[in-house]
Amino acid sequence: MKALYRNILGMIFSVMLLFIIFVTSFEVACYGSPDFFRNEFIKYDVTGSLEAWMGETMSLDDMCHVLDQTMVYLRGDRENLIIETTINGQPAFFYNEDEASHMADVRVLFVKCLFLRAIFILTALAIAGYLIVVAKPGGALYYLSTSFIKVCAWILAVVLLIGALAATDFTKYFTIFHEIFFSQGNWMFDPRESRMINMLPEGFFSDCALKIVLTFIASVLVVMALSMIITVFTRKHKNDR
Repeated sequence: MKALYRNILGMIFSVMLLFIIFVTSFEVACYGSPDFFRNEFIKYDVTGSLEAWMGETMSLDDMCHVLDQTMVYLRGDRENLIIETTINGQPAFFYNEDEASHMADVRVLFVKCLFLRAIFILTALAIAGYLIVVAKPGGALYYLSTSFIKVCAWILAVVLLIGALAATDFTKYFTIFHEIFFSQGNWMFDPRESRMINMLPEGFFSDCALKIVLTFIASVLVVMALSMIITVFTRKHKNDR
């Protein structure tokens, strides 16, 4: 019975650790590569798209500045999206009211994920500490590592399945994602009227999603390999009191 209880705690720990890794992977992918967004803008010629659809001209540097400040806003480090830039050679605010409303919803989702990650970190540490006390360090490591391997196998299978589906029709699953998390419907924009949709084309999100998934999978595989090594060296503790 004690072993079952400890395994359950190990499973809870593992699910929280995977969420922590996922949110951190998002941060690393989106905030850890300063030139990534610039390269994406060049790849999709977003300044040319803005001019073609809306007849407006912006420099690449101004576009990058807008997105940099947007990313600061999304993680809760900026109060608003009143971002002044230069359009057609004149000072102007980049976002319109509808775009700012959608970005506010995105910000709420992201800030909640950051908050939940902080809670999970504290809870995971508490679980690990408890297991160290009741099962000794070697036993605690055994329960945590074996549980992580089991949970990981299922989560990676799900991630790979979702990734495979998204690769076949990214537009479809990108739409489903928005319908689930932004059911109020304020996420659809016309490129003839929205600077934001010209700055952030679908291909941009596809590349970001791929980068996040690859970062997540690589991180999980590293932790999983470490868990396997720990399991081998702590197997003798599985029957600890």
